[in-house]
Amino acid sequence: MADKRQNEPMPDVLLELTEGYGEILAMLDQSIAMRRIVDEVPELSGVDVAWLGEPDGGDRIVLGHTVNARTPAVNGLVVPHGCGLGGQVLLRRRPLWVSDYRRSDTITHDFNAQAETEGLGAMIAVPVLHEGRLLSVLYGSNRETSALGDRTTQALEQAASRAATAAVTAERARHAAEIAVHEERRRIALELHDTVGAMLFSIGAGIRTLADELPDGDSAHTRLNDLKEQATQAAAALRVSLHALSAPPEQVALGVALRGDCRAFQERTGIIARFITVTEVPSLSPAHIKAFKDVTREALLNVEKHARARSVVVSAFTLSGGVCVTVADDGVGPPPAYGFSGGLGLSAMSERLGRLGGEVHVLRNEDGGVSVQAWIPA
Repeated sequence: MADKRQNEPMPDVLLELTEGYGEILAMLDQSIAMRRIVDEVPELSGVDVAWLGEPDGGDRIVLGHTVNARTPAVNGLVVPHGCGLGGQVLLRRRPLWVSDYRRSDTITHDFNAQAETEGLGAMIAVPVLHEGRLLSVLYGSNRETSALGDRTTQALEQAASRAATAAVTAERARHAAEIAVHEERRRIALELHDTVGAMLFSIGAGIRTLADELPDGDSAHTRLNDLKEQATQAAAALRVSLHALSAPPEQVALGVALRGDCRAFQERTGIIARFITVTEVPSLSPAHIKAFKDVTREALLNVEKHARARSVVVSAFTLSGGVCVTVADDGVGPPPAYGFSGGLGLSAMSERLGRLGGEVHVLRNEDGGVSVQAWIPA
């Protein structure tokens, strides 16, 4: 007998959870998030057509994600720096609009043919910016020539702000996923080294011992030499593979290292430890990464010894022309004997970072606990 519950409507709470889950997934996928925002532009702003220009190198954008378009004339169009309306937005980094795209005397007319094919009149383009970095250009256009009012401009600017948030959120989620992947690769590499590597070493040692025990001239020597050579080659191939598996790319090397330290700290102490990337962090030299690792490990060790914390957060972000790593706990603060000007390994941390032009500070958190903040110029 069929389950009657299959035909029952989904409870409201499940519908809300399903929709919420969809929203979260959309925020983690930049393409989906952008598509959703562009889809809403005509209704929110009153324009007839909308689309997005995405950077392709530093001096041009490629148009796509069209909404309400009648032809494919806009999709895939490459707009160089300074050309047309979008090219002017690339140049000036501010919203611009024209009441008649094909006849305006404030822009070039490299794309009049495409505008005529699609039947575009008034047009507006708004930059999608985050901390001065251009992420894309959001367009809106009417079929007729007309002035574009404040409502349209404000609606496009609000949509651009949401698009910037969506792009940055997706970028950070992707970065976090890459860090997690490479951390897992390192873990697998270590396991293979400790298991397969040890087995190959034992096999090679066993072959050598067996060969030594055989009398000279024994016909088995040739076969054992072949096996020994194969074991040596297998061990060498394993070392090459382990190096490739455990070496993360420069863009995520710092995150992989600090996430690994957090995981080891949590496994050792039982204290919850998380790593987050607050902003995009530039690639760092091995010396910079090692300095941050040393400071982080020292700070985590002090949390373990003195803080009586329940959780600790390690964060990385750009600050004042450099990179900053902060280790913040929710504990009771340092013992009175240490204070905030000495102890806690602060002298050693300062010396390590000072060689690279950096500095370290130990601060009391507003809600209790301590933050150790290390900064190095990038």
